[in-house]
Amino acid sequence: MSLKIIGVRVGTIGALTIVGLLYCFFLLGDVRVMIGWWNNPNSNVMTAIQNYLPEGDFARFWYVGKLLVLNRLNHFGFSDASSHWLQATFQINILGRNGDPSQEWLYPPTMNILAMLFSIVPLQVSFFLWNIASLLAATLLLKHGGLDWKSIFLGLIGPASIQNFVMGQNGVLTGGLLVAVLLWCGKKPILSGGLAGLLCIKPQVGLILGGIFIQPKYFPAFAMSILSIVILVGLSGMIEGWQVWKWFIDVAEPSSVRVLQTPFHQNLLAAGTTVFFMARSFHADLMTAYTLQALSSAISLALTWILWRKPTKFALERVALTLCLSALISPYGYLYDLVGYTIGMAALFIRAPDSRKPIYALLWITPGYSGVIAALSGFIIMPLVVGFAAFMVWREMASRTKILKYSPDGAENRSSFLGF
Repeated sequence: MSLKIIGVRVGTIGALTIVGLLYCFFLLGDVRVMIGWWNNPNSNVMTAIQNYLPEGDFARFWYVGKLLVLNRLNHFGFSDASSHWLQATFQINILGRNGDPSQEWLYPPTMNILAMLFSIVPLQVSFFLWNIASLLAATLLLKHGGLDWKSIFLGLIGPASIQNFVMGQNGVLTGGLLVAVLLWCGKKPILSGGLAGLLCIKPQVGLILGGIFIQPKYFPAFAMSILSIVILVGLSGMIEGWQVWKWFIDVAEPSSVRVLQTPFHQNLLAAGTTVFFMARSFHADLMTAYTLQALSSAISLALTWILWRKPTKFALERVALTLCLSALISPYGYLYDLVGYTIGMAALFIRAPDSRKPIYALLWITPGYSGVIAALSGFIIMPLVVGFAAFMVWREMASRTKILKYSPDGAENRSSFLGF
């Protein structure tokens, strides 16, 4: 064995060891935050100055669901003994104008259906049930979509997923849905479209699908997604009452715009991962930031349209590249919204030659440190990292196309000493 090959292998193992240590450090940091929350005697009330509970963002989700359940019970002449406890615990009216958009509920009523369902049990129990249910749903979707267990495991223990579980967010569920939609898109368009419609619980996650569904061969999937959306909208109106949609239009949508216009120095935006937030962090004015985001969105949609225009022998790489582009299309996104991206990087890590594994490992772990980098430097760089990841996946597809073109047996011949 040549010294060059030995050097590459030692370098690869060393780089992966560093990534592993960084992951452990990130994991321990999140565990320490959780312990601090639970041990804080002042963390049992959500007020204007302390707007989180140990259950993280999930507490807001559960609270909204509970309020809507109580509202429907009162509408039909029933009462609930927990209303006094609810008012004492949540001293912020999330379903109203608070002056601070970060303290208002910004999700569409389609998400509220899930909130009402999980508010039936106590908050602490519901927090764990939600995380377990999200993990199981994502795992089943990914496995039935054809993704291998190693990619699923690495994707769902990635930093974005861990942060999602700490906060009780919905990134694992929506990320799993998006990846499954892309995996099924060419094989089962009706099923893919039905799942795509479910993303109306968080519409910005599914924006990238516009570059696929506008193509005639994907019209069945598009039609099914519309039907799925109509069904969910109808259910939300029947279950919650149609007034919630008026509230969403009058309160939530304007608040979402105010979040985008919030100065970067506020802590909320440090976890931002979009081109818009990056531009704002570099002191761009609103018009410049919107323009850069619009360009990023248009380019992402155009590249997605090109990617899905013809069949490919590299379906998984195409999905991974699309997931990178999906992180560049919306002006509104945070660390826990990058679960789909980390699944894509995990899949490429498994399949890449050993010399490139450290690159995909670093791309996989970077979301975990994006907020730290932003807090220390004052600048968001995650879109640049995602852009580089997209380039790497494109390069992977190009190199394998060349190998297939010139290889006698039409297959890439490579070994892996790391066992992947």
